Amino acid sequence: MKTIRTNQLKPNPAGKDRTRSGASETQLAAEWVDIKNTGRIDVDLNGVTLFHKAFKRDGTFEWEVVRRLTGTLPAGKVLRIHSGKGPYSVVRDEDKAGSDYYFFTEESRYIWNNDRGDTSLLWEPASKTTIDEAAYDSNPPEGVILQRVGDKLVAPVAAYRR
Repeated sequence: MKTIRTNQLKPNPAGKDRTRSGASETQLAAEWVDIKNTGRIDVDLNGVTLFHKAFKRDGTFEWEVVRRLTGTLPAGKVLRIHSGKGPYSVVRDEDKAGSDYYFFTEESRYIWNNDRGDTSLLWEPASKTTIDEAAYDSNPPEGVILQRVGDKLVAPVAAYRR
């Protein structure tokens, strides 16, 4: 069994989400998810796919690929997946802290839903196995990193006292 899980997620970066010219790579990179190897051995990520819920206009959703993972994640290490195409130089220092490895979604758009909440799903197609699933509620606070508590991603209590 793979010992990886969604550890943190920043679905609602500070600042305006949309501008006439679209979001900049720096704005997109401020939205990210952390995948942590919580085990004692390295985990082969090849074939593992990260999904999220893509909502349709009728209120239903389908699972949408965020990123297919590759490589190996050493024990105790964190892989951060930023929205956008990069390069890594566009990532603000505050959005670099706390991670060991970095990927981009390779999409020129935000990924994570704010108005309906969302779910991070790690799936292994070869074994047809859900490795991990963690959800957060709608309207997460702006600029706040959601922390894993059980199967939920939640804002620290202090985030609501601003």
